[in-house]
Amino acid sequence: MAEDAFFELWVGLAGQMPARQYSDEVLELATGYPWPRPDGSFVLAEGEGRLLADLGHDRRISLLEDFTGPASGRTPMLAIGSNASPEGLWRKFAHFPDQADRTLLAVSGRLHDFDVGASAELALYGSMPATIFPSPGTRVRATALWLTGAQLTQLAWAEVPYWIGRLEARFEAEEALVELGFGGFGQSLVFVNRFGTFAPDGQSLALAAIEAERRTAPALTQVELLDRLAEVAYGPGLTGEDLVRRACENLGEVGPRVSEALRSKSIPFESDRWTPFPG
Repeated sequence: MAEDAFFELWVGLAGQMPARQYSDEVLELATGYPWPRPDGSFVLAEGEGRLLADLGHDRRISLLEDFTGPASGRTPMLAIGSNASPEGLWRKFAHFPDQADRTLLAVSGRLHDFDVGASAELALYGSMPATIFPSPGTRVRATALWLTGAQLTQLAWAEVPYWIGRLEARFEAEEALVELGFGGFGQSLVFVNRFGTFAPDGQSLALAAIEAERRTAPALTQVELLDRLAEVAYGPGLTGEDLVRRACENLGEVGPRVSEALRSKSIPFESDRWTPFPG
């Protein structure tokens, strides 16, 4: 869809959402984004992320072949936000009857020449979710997922305000996997937010929760981002907590207002190393 048409669709969807009960748990979920993830590569199985580092050498070799080899039928995709969290992934895959569709390999590493910023969007769960933006010289933490067809379809449905496409950029696997003969790759699928990055002062804001080397963009916590968004949408005096509460109780009013305010406070994604599907 064209930009204006999609914007109208998104605002219309927000207006149809029913009110929800606000609670401390809702705020914790919103401000905890992108949610905990293991400190290293893991296998997601029955809701738990088991570190590869806790497995024997031969078992790690076998898992790499099973999930990343040509016979696996799986597609590599970069996870740069909540999709790197076992908790977030399990919410999306737990319902699948086939065990293979509830299981995946997640390889921890670094994405070169890009950073992970806050999308110019307020998600339904109250956070400003992640999206990538060009940042020459930066090496940002990212996770490569090997997905079945059902998993990839599920993620595409869950990421409505994102484009899916191919990114030609170096993903460098963590050292523990390099020692096993898996160094990374030069292209993969990735989701890019259609609304771009949040840039209230004319510069993309990075997510402080996602570690990066040689980062040049200012990095804010989710609490700080929501505070800035509340100010942009409603003026001084309203906090991020107030915004999350209002979004729960009246998303039909908050969604359009926030979306309209963000249109002039965002930077669209542009990169000659990106090819949107189905190009």
